[in-house]
Amino acid sequence: MTPSKSQLLTSATAALLASQGALGQQLTKPILNPEYDLGAMSQAFLPHLIAPAATSINKWPWGKLPAFCKSESIHEGFSAYDMEVYEVTFADCSQPWYMCRHNGSTMSVGGMINAFGSLPVGTRDFIRHIVVFPDFMTPGVAAHAKSGSGDLMFGHNYLDTSLWIHESGHIFDRQHGGNGDYSATSAWLNAYNSDSHLPTGYANTNQAENFAEHVILATYDNVVPGGLAGIPAPTPNRQAVQNQYTNVKNLLGNKIRKVTGATCNRQPTPLIGITSPVVCMGPDALAQGACVGTPNMKRDENGHDALIAAAEKEPGIYEPASRWTESA
Repeated sequence: MTPSKSQLLTSATAALLASQGALGQQLTKPILNPEYDLGAMSQAFLPHLIAPAATSINKWPWGKLPAFCKSESIHEGFSAYDMEVYEVTFADCSQPWYMCRHNGSTMSVGGMINAFGSLPVGTRDFIRHIVVFPDFMTPGVAAHAKSGSGDLMFGHNYLDTSLWIHESGHIFDRQHGGNGDYSATSAWLNAYNSDSHLPTGYANTNQAENFAEHVILATYDNVVPGGLAGIPAPTPNRQAVQNQYTNVKNLLGNKIRKVTGATCNRQPTPLIGITSPVVCMGPDALAQGACVGTPNMKRDENGHDALIAAAEKEPGIYEPASRWTESA
């Protein structure tokens, strides 16, 4: 029997606090005044980050789903039986992405696909699953990144481009950090120490969030005509954070650009594959013949799901809903 949200709330809150603590201490530099308005930047992105055509959108038959989607649905207090799976291929990539959506989510299938497809293909290369829920077990959460496994989760109807880029920034952070996060390396800390300010109040949370905020700035500077210099008054002082966002631009290169004719380069790594193993939604689906021959995940002694890799079991990074516009 699936635990209720009320039963799981305490452990989820503890996991959220633990994950935040694990990311490091609050920073001490002053915040730009005015700081960068990420909501306005999301709107400015729209004409320049346009999703390529989805060449195929195949909804899986009910009964089976990627193991990660099942595990996360259970962890968030939902039934795996209510999850839909979409296999989506875009014109710039012959390999599909596997997106999971709870059937009660306020985010439409089209909204989910368009928001993801709008990301530069070099950014999408690093993302494995998109998972959409009606809400999260911990109140006031907009999104959740599993940086180790390359998975992104969103609640409600959070379609803001800046949020999706920010969450992708956490994936970049892990995938470019060697044995840890890039935001903990001397290369990043030197750039941080060379600047006088932070771009937003939220960047002050810790270096991981600061790095992800600068991925937004670096992407904006690459794809919006006029870049950061073209933001209308009151214009944030980009010179006060330029070593940080320039570091990100140099690190990520075309991964955060819209390059004409660019195609995907999805190279599976020990942390990111094209999909997690396909499993049965549960014994009812198995009994109905919906997933014959497909394994049904079992809990191990540590409370994890079988077939879920260590990178997927990390607490992840939760983003508060209060700082993001909830788009219609």
